[in-house]
Amino acid sequence: MELVLKEPYLLKRFYWTGGTVLAEFYLHHRESEDIDLFSENQEIHLPSINKFIGIAGTKLHAKKIVHRQFLGLHTYIFTLSTIQLKVDFNYYPFPRIEKGRKWKGLEIDSLLDITVNKLHTISTKARERDFVDLYFILKNENWNLKELIILAKSKFDWHIDPIQLGQTFTQVVALKDVPKMLVPFDREDMERCFLKEAKKLAKDIFK
Repeated sequence: MELVLKEPYLLKRFYWTGGTVLAEFYLHHRESEDIDLFSENQEIHLPSINKFIGIAGTKLHAKKIVHRQFLGLHTYIFTLSTIQLKVDFNYYPFPRIEKGRKWKGLEIDSLLDITVNKLHTISTKARERDFVDLYFILKNENWNLKELIILAKSKFDWHIDPIQLGQTFTQVVALKDVPKMLVPFDREDMERCFLKEAKKLAKDIFK
C-alpha cells in the first residue's frame, strides 16, 4: 500500500474497499492481502494504471505480473518471492451509501457499504470468505438483514430475490474454503446463523 499512497492519480480517483479493508480497519478477524481499488465516477485510465504497475513491479522485485480484464475490472497478479499479490482496479459506478474516512490520503470504504457489497456478492456468487465476513459483521453490528437487503437493492438497482437469497444462505454448510482466521471462529455457529436467516426470509415471503 505504500506505493499506492505515493501515487496522486490513485489517491484522487480511487477508494480502497473489500475484504482487506474490512479485516484491517473494522473487524481484525482474518488474514487478507488482496487490494481492491474502486473508481466510482470514472472509467479506468489504463495507461496511468500500467505505468504504476510497472513501477510497483520493479520495486517489489516481482518475478511475473499477469493482467486480466473483465469489463471494467482490471486485475494484476504479482508473483513475488514467497507470495502472490492481487490488485484490482475496478470501475464501480454504484454511488456509495456513505463516505468512509481517509487513511493517509486514501479514501477507505465505510463498513456499511462493504457490508452491502458483501450481501450483493453473496446473492450473485457465494464464496466462503463472504459468508465469514457477513457473519462477523452481523455479530458485531446491530443491523437488520432485511434493511441491508433494501440498501443493496437501492445501491445496485438490482432485485434480490428473498427465496434465492435464502437458498444461497443454506449453501453455507457445503462451503469449505475457510480463510485463515485471526480470532476464534465457530463454524457451526455461522451455519446456524445463516440457516436461521434463511428461515426468516422464507417466513417473510408467505406473510
